[in-house]
Amino acid sequence: MQPWTMWEDDVEFVPELKWPQSVKMFESMRTDAQISALFTATTLAMLKFNWLINPNNADEAMVKKLANDYNLPIQGEKVEQQERAKKRFSFRDHLRKALYAGIYGHYYFEQVGDIQDDGLWHLRKLAERPPRTIMQFRVASDGGLISIVQNVNPQNQGISALNVGILPEIPIDRLVGYVWEQEGANWAGRSWFRDLYKNWLIKDRLVRIDAVNHERAGGVPYIEAHPGATYAEIEKLNELARGFRIGDTAGGAVPAGAKFQIARGTNSSIVESLKYHDEAMARKFMLMVMQLGQTKTGSRALGTTFVDFWGGGLEAIAHWFKDTFNEYVIEDDVDWNFGEDVDQVPILEYEFDPELVVDDLVKLITAKAILVDDDLEDALRKEMGLPDKGKPRIDPATQQQLDIAQTVADKPTPAPSSGGGKPAGSQQSAKAAADDDPGEGAPSRPVTSAVATMEGDVDG
Repeated sequence: MQPWTMWEDDVEFVPELKWPQSVKMFESMRTDAQISALFTATTLAMLKFNWLINPNNADEAMVKKLANDYNLPIQGEKVEQQERAKKRFSFRDHLRKALYAGIYGHYYFEQVGDIQDDGLWHLRKLAERPPRTIMQFRVASDGGLISIVQNVNPQNQGISALNVGILPEIPIDRLVGYVWEQEGANWAGRSWFRDLYKNWLIKDRLVRIDAVNHERAGGVPYIEAHPGATYAEIEKLNELARGFRIGDTAGGAVPAGAKFQIARGTNSSIVESLKYHDEAMARKFMLMVMQLGQTKTGSRALGTTFVDFWGGGLEAIAHWFKDTFNEYVIEDDVDWNFGEDVDQVPILEYEFDPELVVDDLVKLITAKAILVDDDLEDALRKEMGLPDKGKPRIDPATQQQLDIAQTVADKPTPAPSSGGGKPAGSQQSAKAAADDDPGEGAPSRPVTSAVATMEGDVDG
C-alpha cells in the first residue's frame, strides 16, 4: 500500500461540527421535527424515481448480467415477472441508505460478492459502513482516498495505539463512497444539515425557553416583601419565587402585605421566532412549499414555483448518486469480469414518472378527499401542460338524439283546413290523434325546448 497520512478536519471552525464529533451532532439534529420532515420529503421523492440500466451500446451479455445482479430493469424492455428478493441485492434499499450521506456528508459501503458457476464475480450486497464506525480516513499525498479504518474491534479489545493495527481497514478498491461536496482530501464531505446548524441551535434553545415559560406561568416570578420584612424573611420569599412551578399541587402562602408578581416580556414572540427559523431551514432544502400553509403570503402560483426549484434540486441529487454508482459499482464490476479495456459499459439512469403523481391525485379524488373545482382543474391543466378548458365534445349517441329532435322541430306544421272539409267529429278525432302522437303533427315549440334542455345537460 502506498504511503498515507491521516486526514484531519482543519477547515470547520465550530468544534461540535468537526469530524468525527460532527457525526453525533448531526444525529441529534435529525431528530428535529422540521429537519426530519425536510430530509424525509427529499428522500421519499428520490425513492419514487424509476431506476434502470441503460445498455449504452454495451455487450448484451454484460447488460443482462448487471441488470440481474442489481435487480434493475433494462431500459426499453418490459419487466415480465418479479424474481425473489431473498439473498439478492436490493437497489432501492441501497439508495435509501446512500442518501444518509445527506445527513453526515458521507456514507460508505463495502462491495461483497462471490464467484459463481459461470466463472463471473456477482455482487451480493453493498454492506454499509456507517459514519460512527469510521475511525480514520487514510489519504495519499495527492489527496486521493487510500482506505478507511473502522473502530470495530473483532477481538473485543479496547481500542488504543497498541492494537490499532488489528482494526478493520477497507481499501478503496472495495469501497463505494457517497460523499457530498467532496473537496481536496476531505472525504467526510459536507452535510446537508451544516447550513442549518445556527438556526437549529437557536430554535432548540427557544423551544426550551418556551417550555420553561409555560411552566413558570409565562414570565419570571418574584415576590415584593411585606413592610418591615427581615433579611431572613426576604430570603425565604426569594426561595419560594425561584421554586415556583405550575402543577396540580403547586401553591404557597406569603405573609400579609407581600405581593406575588410575574415579570413578562412585551415585545418577544417565541412562536414567531420558531416560524422564522423553520422557514430559514426550509430555504436550504428548497422546500419552502412546506411553509406556504403557515405563512400569510402563500399561494398556489408561488407553491408551483417552489416545487419547480425543489424538482431541480432532486435532479441534482439523482445525478450525484448515479455518477457515484456508475464509477464505483458498475465500472468496478465490469473491470473484474470483462477487463479494464472495455470502452462501452452499461450505465445507471433514472426516470421520473409523472403518472405516479397523477395516480395519487386520482385516488384522492375518487375517495372524495379532494373535490375538483374550477381553480384546481385550471391548476392541474397548467401543471401538466394541458390546454385550457374548452367546450366539452358531445358523444355520438347524444348528438344523434339531438339531430332527430331538431329534424322534428324543423318540419312545418300543417295549415288548418278551411270550412266545408271534414265533419266536426273527424276534426276532433284528428286533434286527439295529434295530442297522442308526438310525430309530425306535434307543435314545434315543445321540441325546441327539449333540444335546448338536452344541450344544457351536455354542456353541464
